[in-house]
Amino acid sequence: MKKNFIGLDVLRGLGIFVLLVMHTAFYYFNGLFELDLDNPPLIVTLIGLMLMFAGVFAMISGLVHTYQHFRKIEEHKILFPLALKHNLKSGLFVLIIAYLYFIFTGPGVVNMSTQFMSNSIFVEFLSSGNLINTTLERVLYVDSLVMIGMNILLLGVFFRLHKRFFKKITPNFYLISAVLFFIFSLIRIPLYEVYLNALESENWVVVLSLNFFVNKNNPVFPYLSFALFGAWIAALLRTGDFKGLVKRVLPIGLFLFIAGVALYILLPDTMLQRSIDPVWFALMMAQNGLFMLFILIALKVYDFGKTKELNFLSRFLKRFGVAGLSIFFIESMVSAAVYSLIRLVYPSISLDIPGSLLYGLTLAIIWGLLLIVWEKSGYKYGVEYFYTKFLKSSGGSLKAAKLSEHKQ
Repeated sequence: MKKNFIGLDVLRGLGIFVLLVMHTAFYYFNGLFELDLDNPPLIVTLIGLMLMFAGVFAMISGLVHTYQHFRKIEEHKILFPLALKHNLKSGLFVLIIAYLYFIFTGPGVVNMSTQFMSNSIFVEFLSSGNLINTTLERVLYVDSLVMIGMNILLLGVFFRLHKRFFKKITPNFYLISAVLFFIFSLIRIPLYEVYLNALESENWVVVLSLNFFVNKNNPVFPYLSFALFGAWIAALLRTGDFKGLVKRVLPIGLFLFIAGVALYILLPDTMLQRSIDPVWFALMMAQNGLFMLFILIALKVYDFGKTKELNFLSRFLKRFGVAGLSIFFIESMVSAAVYSLIRLVYPSISLDIPGSLLYGLTLAIIWGLLLIVWEKSGYKYGVEYFYTKFLKSSGGSLKAAKLSEHKQ
C-alpha cells in the first residue's frame, strides 16, 4: 500500500489557506451587520459558501484515517484492538484541541439578529482588552475540529462493524453506509427545532443528547457521511488501481454535485441565513459530490499523474496541509492582535470587502512564509508535534514522518 498521498496534503493545505483568508475577511469586514441577507453581494455569497467547506476536511480525514487503519493492520500487522485504540486516541486528542481552540483562541460566533459577536477568551482580550468568560453558545457549538474529532471516533464504530460482518475489506460497506447515513441526516431538519426548543426551555438532557448530532455548524448529521465517503475512497485506494477508483467515484461524485446544485437553484435561497432546511441539504449533497471530485483531481495531479517534483506553490500549500492545524489554532488571536496594533496607528480604520480580503490574504501569506522557516525544525512544539507524541504508544502516526521530512 502506498505510504502517503501528497495530493491530499496539498488539497488540505489549500483548504486551510482559503479558510485563513476567509476567516479574517469575514470577521474584519466593517459592514458585516449591515448586510442584506435577502439580497447579498455576490462576493459575500461566495465567502459564505467557502466558509461552509468544512466537509472537505471531513472527507480527507475519513480517507486518511481509514487508509492508515487498513495499513496498520495489513502491512504493520498491528492487532485490530490496538488499531482501534489508536483511532480512539486520535479522536480524543482532536476533541481536546477543538475545545481548547474554540473556548480560548478561536474565531467569533456571529449573531446577525442581535448584531453581536461572541469571541473566544483570548481574541476578546486582544481586541478590546476585556477578560471575559466563555459562553454556553461557544461550548455547545460544533465547529470543524469538533466535527473531525467526532468523525474519527465514530469511524471506529464502522471499523468494528466491518470486521464483525466481513472477512476482507469491502469498499461497498462504506459506500452504502455513507449513502444511508446521508439520507438519514435529513432528520436534522426537524430535530434542530426540537434542539432549539429544548435549549430555550433549558432541557439539558435533550440539549446534550442532540448537540453533537444537530447543532450548528458542523454536526454528525450529515458530516459523518463525508467521512464515510472518504473511508470508501480509502478502501478503493488500497489496490493502487487509480483508473478503477475513478470509474467508481467519478459517477457518484458527479451525480451528487449536479443533483445538489439543481436542488439549490430550484429551492428558495436561504444559504446565508444558515437555515436548516432543504436548501441546506442540497448544499451538503453538492459538497459531498464536489469534494469527491476535488480528491480525484488532487490524487491524479500529485500521486498518479506525471508530476515528479512539487513547484513552489504546491510546496507552499503542502506545508499548510502538514502543519496547518497549529496555524489554525492561533490565527484568530494573531489577526486580532495585528488589527489592534493597526488601530493604534489608524484609529479610524474601516475595512470594506476588498480591504478585509486583502488583510486576510496578507496574513495567510505571512503564515505560509513562517511555515517555510518552521519546517526546518520539523514543526517542533506545534499541535501536530504533540499529536504524534500522544499516538506513539499505539503504533505511531505517519504525521511524524511528514513533520521531519525536511528537518535540518
